[in-house]
Amino acid sequence: MKSIIQKKLYILILMALFFNTALMATGPRITTMIHVDKNEIFALDLPPYISTEISQGGVLGEIVKAAFDAAKVDVYITIVPLQNMIKYYYTQENAAGFMGRHLGLVLEKNKSLVKIPLFLANEKYFYYKPLHPKGLDFQGKLSSLKGLTYGAAKGEDVTAYKNAGIKVKKSRALSFFKKLKAGTIDFISMPEGSVEWFLEKRFANSKDDFAMIKGESNKVDISLYFNINNPKGKKMEQAFNKGLKNILENGKYATILEKYFKKDEVSLQLKHIHKSIR
Repeated sequence: MKSIIQKKLYILILMALFFNTALMATGPRITTMIHVDKNEIFALDLPPYISTEISQGGVLGEIVKAAFDAAKVDVYITIVPLQNMIKYYYTQENAAGFMGRHLGLVLEKNKSLVKIPLFLANEKYFYYKPLHPKGLDFQGKLSSLKGLTYGAAKGEDVTAYKNAGIKVKKSRALSFFKKLKAGTIDFISMPEGSVEWFLEKRFANSKDDFAMIKGESNKVDISLYFNINNPKGKKMEQAFNKGLKNILENGKYATILEKYFKKDEVSLQLKHIHKSIR
């Protein structure tokens, strides 16, 4: 009992540090408290896709809210800054829904989770030029980066990097750029849109010092997960799938994407989401 109370206190302290007020009066409601009797989804911060700093909570927050609205289901999206908080709400609170990238919720081990991919993020490797003036020679294989240190997300599977002789240090997204500058990590893999957002908003004075390694690092799904061990989880999954089909058919899904991305990217995402519909 004492351990559970301490864990809950830890989470509340973390949330108090990162959130001062409830944000967004319209669109998805970004909340700071657990709504026990509400349909709540916990989302891991990843601007510009998921963020309290962007209108409607980011493009994916807007899409998820639109799908639930189409199914006439009220939903709360609570955006949290740490992967450990997602893990806590799943393992300790048995929460109904989660959203994000590299959440550390391994589906093979957690049969209670149903995954619905929302967005296929094109990721690239980035490094800090002043510390690597000759660049990083990535030849399409991780083995070419052997001996370097990779900055990984907390819930990311890093087996391939370790097998290739690459050291790994895990951290939050914002901390990646500080650690690249400090030289404690050598390279990271993130969606291009996220890197652009962080550099413009947080590192504008030194954004030209960060460079992209040629070639893709990976394509990663930013997904929605429903916990069917929670009585609300299955109902929310059914409602979301119904609403998603609705906004795909009436064009609202594409309209939302077009506010954020070019037509080629929208077409790619439409093909991807159609493959994901249950």
